Amino acid sequence: MVYRKTRKAHLAMVFLLLVLTSNFLLYKTGIQDFLSIQVTSDVAIGSLIDLAIIAPLLFYAAFKISIKQTIGLMVAGLVIARIFIPTELFAPFAGILYTGIAVEGLLVLAELGLLFIVIWKVPQIRKQMKEMNEGTIYSVLPAIEKVVTKNIFIQIFMSEFLIVYYAFFTWKKKAPSHTGVVTMHEKTSAVAINIMLIHAILIETIGLHWWLHEKSFILSIVLLLLNIYSVIFVLADIQVTRLHPMEIKNGKMYITQGFANRIIVPVSNIKEVEWGAAVPSKHTLKFMYKDFEEVEPQAIVYLHEAVQATMFLGMKKSVTEFAIRVDEPEKLKHLLRDFK
Repeated sequence: MVYRKTRKAHLAMVFLLLVLTSNFLLYKTGIQDFLSIQVTSDVAIGSLIDLAIIAPLLFYAAFKISIKQTIGLMVAGLVIARIFIPTELFAPFAGILYTGIAVEGLLVLAELGLLFIVIWKVPQIRKQMKEMNEGTIYSVLPAIEKVVTKNIFIQIFMSEFLIVYYAFFTWKKKAPSHTGVVTMHEKTSAVAINIMLIHAILIETIGLHWWLHEKSFILSIVLLLLNIYSVIFVLADIQVTRLHPMEIKNGKMYITQGFANRIIVPVSNIKEVEWGAAVPSKHTLKFMYKDFEEVEPQAIVYLHEAVQATMFLGMKKSVTEFAIRVDEPEKLKHLLRDFK
C-alpha cells in the first residue's frame, strides 16, 4: 500500500477524513442536540453509502491498492458503520453487513485455496527453481508465479516462509565462492548491529514481559509473540546477508540487502556506472549495509530499461537506477568491464 503523492491523492485524503469524521460525530448525542438534528433511517442509509462505497473509493484514489483490497475496505466500511450507527437504526440493514462479510469470507477461502495449490505443486516449483539456477531468495517467488499464479496473498505468505527457512534451515550452508562474487557486508558492522539488536530484544522481552504479565496477561503474550517474530526475522536477515553477497554470473548481476530489497539485472542492461562522489536521488534504490557510522554509496548504476526489484513481503518496484556499496569496489569495476 503506497501513497500516490499527487494533488488528487491529497484531496482524496482530505475528503476521506471529512467523511469518517462527519459520520463519527453525526451519531454523538451532544452533536445532535447542539445542531438540533434528529437521526433517522434515511441518515443511516447515507452513512452506509459513505462508509461502504465513498470512503473505500477515496482510499483507492489516495493509495495504490488492488481491487480485492478495495472490496475488503468496503466490508470494513460496513463493520465501521455497524459501530457508528445505533443498533435500532442499523437493524434493517444488518443483512447487508452479513452479505459483505460472507463475500469477504469467500475471497479468503479462495486465497487459501491458492495456498493449497502451492503446497500441492511443490515438486514442480522446486524443479522450476533448479532450472533457474539462482539463489533461493531470488527464485522462490518467480517460480511460484510461473507454476501457480501471481497473487499478493501468496507473495506475503511465501515471504514469511523464506524468513523461517533462512532463520532455521540455512546454518550449514555456505556463501558462494567464485570469481564473480563481491561481498557487501564484511567491511561493515551490519551483522554486529543485528546481533546487538537481538540482545536488546531479548533483554526487553524478559523485563517488559515480566512487568506486563501482572498488568495485562493478553498484552504481555502479544508483545512476547511480536518479539519472538522480531528475533526470527533478524536471524533470517543475518543469514541472507551472509549467504548472498553480490554475484555476477550467467550475464546477470544479483544483489540483495537482507529482506529489504533484492534485484536481478542483466549486465547488458547497464547503461552507465557513476563512480565516486555520486549523490543518489530520492528515487534511487539503495543497496548499502548499515554501519555504526553513516555510509555513502560508492557508485550509482543506471539502466537502459527498468527492471522489477523485489521489496519487503514480495512487493515490487520498477527501478531504473540503484546505488551500491561493496567491500571491493575495484574488483566490481573489473567484473563489470569483463562481462560487458
